[in-house]
Amino acid sequence: MLQDSSLPKQAFEDHVAPLLGELRRYARSLTRNSTDADDLLQETLLRAYRKFHLWQPGTNLTAWLVVMMRRIFLSSVANLRARAETTPIEDWDGAAEPDQVLAIEIRDVARGIRKLSQHHQQMIRLVAANETPYEEAASASTFRSKPSGPAWVARAAS
Repeated sequence: MLQDSSLPKQAFEDHVAPLLGELRRYARSLTRNSTDADDLLQETLLRAYRKFHLWQPGTNLTAWLVVMMRRIFLSSVANLRARAETTPIEDWDGAAEPDQVLAIEIRDVARGIRKLSQHHQQMIRLVAANETPYEEAASASTFRSKPSGPAWVARAAS
């Protein structure tokens, strides 16, 4: 409710209604999400309504509301960060492979593919890289026997 305000609810609405589009755009620029922007705008209007007695007529109402909105937004971001779920290092199971391991595996597969004949390399490009159905790739060449996937590449790499 308004505390010690000489301006009634209608005065608040009369002053703020023309600014809603601009405030909504600003909220959207802060949140990058229309639902969150609507929530931010609603929170700002609620707080502005409660504090409207502090606004001095003749001063820039838009600036007053924008500063209020920005502070509410920054406060909500800080609260989210404070509540962010973290995992203590002693509870971490190390499930994610380091990028170096993946890079080594990719390098090894590439070496194995380079050891294959041009014909087999073409088949891998058609089937694996270009996602061409095996039957279509086979009909485009004399390659008819179906390889056993990664094991086939592994055999060629060794």
